[in-house]
Amino acid sequence: MGGLGANRATCAICLHACQLAEGQTGLCHGRVAVGGQVMDANYGRVTALATVRQLAAIVRRHLKHVYVGNC
Repeated sequence: MGGLGANRATCAICLHACQLAEGQTGLCHGRVAVGGQVMDANYGRVTALATVRQLAAIVRRHLKHVYVGNC
């Protein structure tokens, strides 16, 4: 990236090592530069929704092999 200034934050999470200016997101779209530091862009947000029925089906499917006859 041309014109790198001293006011850029370096992301050390992945191998891209993005040089991020204030408010800019990295190539992964998961990190953003805020106040000279690299922060999670999706921290505290719901990223996937599953209903109780879907979760129960997943749990039953896996426990069937562990506790034979219980599910």
